[in-house]
Amino acid sequence: MFVTNHVLAGAAIGATCGKRPVVAFALGVASHVAMDLTPHWGCDPSDTDRFLTVAKRDGVLGLAATGTALAMGVPPRRALAAGIAGAALLDLNKPFEHFFGWSPFPKFVDRFHHAIQREVRELFTTEMVGGAVLALGASQVLVRQRRRRAV
Repeated sequence: MFVTNHVLAGAAIGATCGKRPVVAFALGVASHVAMDLTPHWGCDPSDTDRFLTVAKRDGVLGLAATGTALAMGVPPRRALAAGIAGAALLDLNKPFEHFFGWSPFPKFVDRFHHAIQREVRELFTTEMVGGAVLALGASQVLVRQRRRRAV
């Protein structure tokens, strides 16, 4: 699953959790697990070039989505940030393993995260459509939150 999609789900979760950042973080992690349990795009593990090409773009989009969501969010933004952090947390193993050669998580977390993956190489378009739907949904939640705050 693209980290951008996890970020967008986390943004929607965090925005709906109000002033409860611990709940937002926990629900963000739960959303990551639920999303990884659904069939989603994954490239051939031996195709490092393809993985890095997609990962770089996804990483930049994920950071942009995080910044945009935090900019759109209504203060205090702790729950919003916590939802995003929880939703993206489990995917930190990938950049850590690539750049540093190790995962920041205990082995049982990495084994669990690997075991729940339902990657299918043919689902790239589906993953993109899912991202668009999540972007629309997160935007709607954030805009609605801002409108309520203005009233």
